[in-house]
Amino acid sequence: MTRVSQWCTLAGITAGLLALTVPASAATGWTVVTPPASTAGAQLTGSYALSDTDAWAVGGPASASAAPVALNWNGTAWSSVPTPTPSGSTPNWTLKSVAASSASDAWAVGEQSSGTKIHDSLYEHWNGRAWSVVAGPNEGILNAVLDFSPANAWAFADFSVLHWNGKAWKVVSGALNALAVSADGPDDIWGIYRNDQVTHYNGTSWSVYTLGGPVGTVFESVDALSPTDVWVGGGIDGGGPVLEHFNGTSWQVMSTPSSFSGAGVFAIAARSDSDVWIFSVHDPLTAAVLLAHWNGSSWTTSPSPIPADTSVSIGSAASSPSHVWLFGYDGATGGPMILSHS
Repeated sequence: MTRVSQWCTLAGITAGLLALTVPASAATGWTVVTPPASTAGAQLTGSYALSDTDAWAVGGPASASAAPVALNWNGTAWSSVPTPTPSGSTPNWTLKSVAASSASDAWAVGEQSSGTKIHDSLYEHWNGRAWSVVAGPNEGILNAVLDFSPANAWAFADFSVLHWNGKAWKVVSGALNALAVSADGPDDIWGIYRNDQVTHYNGTSWSVYTLGGPVGTVFESVDALSPTDVWVGGGIDGGGPVLEHFNGTSWQVMSTPSSFSGAGVFAIAARSDSDVWIFSVHDPLTAAVLLAHWNGSSWTTSPSPIPADTSVSIGSAASSPSHVWLFGYDGATGGPMILSHS
């Protein structure tokens, strides 16, 4: 599942953890899933897996006249679900993130990407039957959303954080904004704040960790399983990947497979501290997508199911007990990329 991503600086203890990179067998389980035809040209940026039979992926439309993209997985196939745009607005709204607490309660957030209301906030809610636009403060681009219950959801903008109490969205004073978020519950929220900093909310107060990665580290992804099992990934400007793990006491710099050299960690899907997938793209494109799995002691790399030298971008990853999903954009097909592992 996509788990939900101040001022108290913690000097983390950094340790290099050595690991072996083990080549994968040909039968990796990774496959390309053909997206619904109606999404041709679109790009998927956010995802959330509530279960093996209920998952969402959202993104931007193929054209300025189209509505935002929302796809739902029912355990058998992905289908396109209609989304509205705010009344009287210029089209070209984009959904950037999605989260759900149940089959009848989900939120997706984003922005208008062009037109007369550029960078206006977009809030949409799923009630089990349809998506609807919900009014809320205009805090600019909404990067991420968490949904814990019908009366407890969070949205993260570039410069503010908002909370849904079941009736209205309101800006939260003192909360720290984030570019990506993950949480295993409402009292354990982690976010990517800026560059090498991550935020944490313990249900009462917000704090920030400045991690001990190399100079130039920029984190892009986070996956929180528990207060003692949190993963963040990113890259060093021009210098390769960075992956760190929090064990409840300190942050540790993890090794990454040699194939990730020169690339960042753009997405993470973790189900336990011995079942973690990381994803990237390589430049030059010796492989369209880089896929690697951590079993608690070593890495296993998987060949990309998309041909090498294909231009792709990674939007997000999500996992459920029996599935791991990777979403983005496939330049070869000119539309959404959906990769599945089971």
